[in-house]
Amino acid sequence: MSTVLLVSILLVPASALGCAGLAYRMRRHHVGQFIREAGPTSHHAKAGTPTMGGAVLLLLWAVAVSALSLVGDMPGSSGFVLTSGTAFAAIGALDDLLSLRRRRSMGLSGRWKVVLSVAIAAGLYGAFRESIASTLSIPFSTGTIDLPSWAAFLLTVVVFLATTNALNLTDGLDGLAGACSVLILVGSLFFPSSVAYAPVVLPLAAVVVGFLWVNAHPARLILGDIGSYLLGGAIAAIALGQGTALALPLLAGVPVLEAASVLLQIPCWKLFHRRLFRMAPLHHHFEGAAATANVTPILPSAEWKETTIVTRFVVAQAAFVGVAVLALTFG
Repeated sequence: MSTVLLVSILLVPASALGCAGLAYRMRRHHVGQFIREAGPTSHHAKAGTPTMGGAVLLLLWAVAVSALSLVGDMPGSSGFVLTSGTAFAAIGALDDLLSLRRRRSMGLSGRWKVVLSVAIAAGLYGAFRESIASTLSIPFSTGTIDLPSWAAFLLTVVVFLATTNALNLTDGLDGLAGACSVLILVGSLFFPSSVAYAPVVLPLAAVVVGFLWVNAHPARLILGDIGSYLLGGAIAAIALGQGTALALPLLAGVPVLEAASVLLQIPCWKLFHRRLFRMAPLHHHFEGAAATANVTPILPSAEWKETTIVTRFVVAQAAFVGVAVLALTFG
């Protein structure tokens, strides 16, 4: 464990330097993020910010886990988490590259993202069946649920789809997705029987901490879909391997709320011809000077600064992690 901690500590400055280097090179070549016109007007200033910071995180994380496997026994669960993060990062990378090539904010269509995600989730289930727990812990209880194979397969697909999309939607403000991910990753290590995941979880949390040095407002580098899908895939794999998928909505409370706001916004508009939120996902609801400022939402909104929103959301995420840990530890 001491080796894992040492490697993780060294990964923090390595990630910060690597991300800073990528940001510098992308700025020199005038390569950066495209912002959708329908988004908050305050985000237009982010246009041109270097993106795909997740590529640095993936590289450093993969190298660190591979190096650790050479000096000690790595549990089979580590391979499942690393492969899951890498596979879903590939979807994000394709989306980012298409966006940069087409010079617009949209890369892959939503339909293709779902198709590729389902295919990868099915492939991961087949390849790592023994690493996916079929017995689930029930939050706030000492009970468990044993799933048949078909239910475990469906759960695998749903958890991967939901988690990757939720993290992707959370990645909209400087530092938000990264800070929430660090809390979720560290929180997962407080669950019962989670020690085996430390060699793969701690290095990932460390590279994200280093990234936050460059991603803090005003961000010099953005995660990109490669980063959000990487984190979503890894977090989903950890929950599936630990058998804590039922507690994941608590553990990842802020990303869940972000995704829920999008899911609720659409039927609300179709049924009542009114917006439930000023703009979805949820963090946009609290931003000022939005493109939809002339729209009166059903729920009261606010005009907080970006740093205020991030700080309060991160505090809320920390509270969610605490509740999730209590739900499984003292249930």
